[in-house]
Amino acid sequence: MGLIIFLLALAVLTTVSITLLFYVCWFYDRRSFPEQAQLPDEQPLRLLPTAVGIIKEAASLTVLVFSYPLRLIHDASPVRSRHHGETPVILVHGYGGNSANFLFMQWRLKWRGWGNVYSVSYTPPHINARKLAQQVNDHVERILASTGAQKAHIVCHSMGGPLTRYALKNLGLAGKIDRVITLGSPHYGSRIAGLFPAQGSAAQMRYQSPFVQELAEGGSCPGGARFFSIYSNLDNFVLPVSTAVLDGAEANINVPYLGHCALLYSNRVLDQVERCLLSPKPEI
Repeated sequence: MGLIIFLLALAVLTTVSITLLFYVCWFYDRRSFPEQAQLPDEQPLRLLPTAVGIIKEAASLTVLVFSYPLRLIHDASPVRSRHHGETPVILVHGYGGNSANFLFMQWRLKWRGWGNVYSVSYTPPHINARKLAQQVNDHVERILASTGAQKAHIVCHSMGGPLTRYALKNLGLAGKIDRVITLGSPHYGSRIAGLFPAQGSAAQMRYQSPFVQELAEGGSCPGGARFFSIYSNLDNFVLPVSTAVLDGAEANINVPYLGHCALLYSNRVLDQVERCLLSPKPEI
């Protein structure tokens, strides 16, 4: 029992330390590149909400780590049509994550009446992003075939956004996706990726890397889908924070004082996701 408590305490200490380290990077980036840290209509940061946001982020990262093994149960569940013909909502995680990252949002969306909600995994995170995007593409095709729907909605966290955009642009998803809603996605890369080994998708997610520049060529919102970007001014994984603002998106929505992992567990974010899913198509 003592060993278990020690390991749990060590895990919590590690997640808190990582959170604080990334916020040191976040603070340094804002001070060094203030023009890139500017967000549309952003109000000046206040000390107390910022401190609370950092605490929530540490707690969210801890929950993320402890829930990680639940993928073993989640991914073992066969994909099946719950409401045949209804447009599915497909949840795509970020770098190093898995389908369990979206369990809270998946449960809440089902509770709110969304029938076909699926969370998927792609692995391993260190391989080429193009290969990971192919896995996302394959998941979408499989779920569309299972549900009998013509199109799907995709909700992406972090790197899931660029992977989905790549699949829409290059892998045949064009015309099969109605809406893409990204949560804290580094659409033009992140300097935080420089802390990871310079290989595969981590290197491709670096700020203004050749991969993300290529992805933006010809327009950042490909495939005929409607794009919505939800982000936060306190995101400690997306540096600069302005890289989460997607050019050409139907809406870019700032949900302030939330860290990168906290986006997955916030009721405010869930409300915005549902608004985007229900948003009527703009009249031309």
